[in-house]
Amino acid sequence: MPIIPKLRVDHSLDVRGVARPESYRKAVAQLQAMEENEVLELHLDEGEALNTIPYGLRAEGHEILISEPATTGVRLLVRKRALLT
Repeated sequence: MPIIPKLRVDHSLDVRGVARPESYRKAVAQLQAMEENEVLELHLDEGEALNTIPYGLRAEGHEILISEPATTGVRLLVRKRALLT
C-alpha cells in the first residue's frame, strides 16, 4: 500500500452559506492571493456549489487534491497552480 504524505494546509476558507457565484469569487480571490503549490482548505455546501466550484477551479488550472464530506457540507483541498494560458 503506498504511503500518502500528510498534506500541509496553507490557507482555509469557509464559504458554506454563501450564495453562488459569490462563493466561487471568494475561492478564486483566495487562490489568487496565494503562492503556487500552496494548499487551500475550502469548505462549501453540497448541491450547486459542489456541482460547480470544483469544476471551475480545475478549469482555471488548479488541482483538487481531496474532496470529502465534512460535518456540514464538503471539505476540499485545492493546490494552487498557475493559470492556464
